Amino acid sequence: MTVFASRFPFLRRAASALLLTGWVVACGPDLQPEPGEPPPGNPPENPQDTHLRHVDNGDGTFTTTVDATNQTEWIGLDLDTRRQENANEDAKWDVAFQRFHVRSRGGSSGTGGVEVAMLAGSDLSQVLQAPQAGYAVDAADGEDANTNPDTPFEVGEGWYSYDLGTHTLTPRTQVYVVRSDTGAFFKLQFTSYYDTAGTPGMLQLRWGPVLAPEAAELQVNAESSSEWVYLQAGKGVVQVLTGGGDRSVTRTPGAR
Repeated sequence: MTVFASRFPFLRRAASALLLTGWVVACGPDLQPEPGEPPPGNPPENPQDTHLRHVDNGDGTFTTTVDATNQTEWIGLDLDTRRQENANEDAKWDVAFQRFHVRSRGGSSGTGGVEVAMLAGSDLSQVLQAPQAGYAVDAADGEDANTNPDTPFEVGEGWYSYDLGTHTLTPRTQVYVVRSDTGAFFKLQFTSYYDTAGTPGMLQLRWGPVLAPEAAELQVNAESSSEWVYLQAGKGVVQVLTGGGDRSVTRTPGAR
């Protein structure tokens, strides 16, 4: 066989070419992605959620890690969509985080009408329905030692306790109920300010939707038979106005 190949070198070159072609053909299909798969090296990404990571707890709540390590950037969270939003703009976000600071998009921090109620000594699993009262909004800085807005998360003792000896933050045992910019209610509890490596500003919180408050009985003074009382309903709240509104009530003529 060796002598034959040496006499006809073109046969040896042809055989080598056939072997190489067969190897390429045999291996070719393995180099192609399966139909429907994303191209290698280009996994799908959501650039809007670069600082949020959600884990579904399977009980209607989520555990969210917020990368709030930047000392100047605010990370906004839209509770209704679970999406990250630009907290520097007055749109969409409900709560925002920067290091240990937390804001809500209501009052002095925005026009979303977001309100927050704090339930001291509560655990998230215990809160099944939002309270009827006790809600507050962000306010301009008052008479205190800092220049930060007075938010429902930071007024009083705030959402955390600070250890002067170890210089560490520990979340307090309390739940915040947030009424979002759509009028939906959510419960929220901080669980950690650090990640497993001890990095500060890696906020971890458990949160989820909660039932709206029970409807309160509304008493309207309609004693006058000539004057109308106007009612305005919005975000689960009914207000009595002196003029204009969604509904109007007056005394029925002849009624006592």
